[in-house]
Amino acid sequence: MKNIILFTNMSSIKKHWENALKNSYETVCIENFDTLAHYLKKHNDKIILMLDEMSVSNIDDALLKLKKYPNAIILIFNAIPEVYHAATLLGSGIKGYENSYLNKENLLKMLTTVEEGNNWLFADLTYFIINKYIQNKNKDEPDFVPLLTEKEKNIASMIAEGLSNKEIAQREKIALSTVKGHIHHIFEKANVTDRISLALKFK
Repeated sequence: MKNIILFTNMSSIKKHWENALKNSYETVCIENFDTLAHYLKKHNDKIILMLDEMSVSNIDDALLKLKKYPNAIILIFNAIPEVYHAATLLGSGIKGYENSYLNKENLLKMLTTVEEGNNWLFADLTYFIINKYIQNKNKDEPDFVPLLTEKEKNIASMIAEGLSNKEIAQREKIALSTVKGHIHHIFEKANVTDRISLALKFK
């Protein structure tokens, strides 16, 4: 899957996206929603749609109309991403939500993630969901906890509390790269691929 639709009428966002994606993806730039609908109707292959939220008058209405086109993998972007608003969009079939000016490295990582069938949520939203919706009510340990080292148990608990990698590194007084290594092992032992799934196991 190498074609991507860039839907925005903001020249600065369009330029940022085009520069980040050149040499990696073929891009089709569309500024009008009717033109977008016509394009999706004509092309039945799976295609990623990078949708600038500021370029549509009503995002809920736009997403409702886009449900007619299951071939579109929808990613929402906003120049000022808002955590609570993003959380309300999760049930609308979107596969990702990010800052419009996400740096090239992370944008490419985001696209790879959704191409593999996974969702992509910006970090603040992940922590918001864990803190707001996945509170640790059950004090019984999940089945995988005995497989963890003491350090991994501590870090897993902190992830379940909604702490970021940086906060864990500061609390444990270890390098950020070390935290990432521990999290990789924790995910393997817990048989999960993301922080939210891990936190749910502690629910």
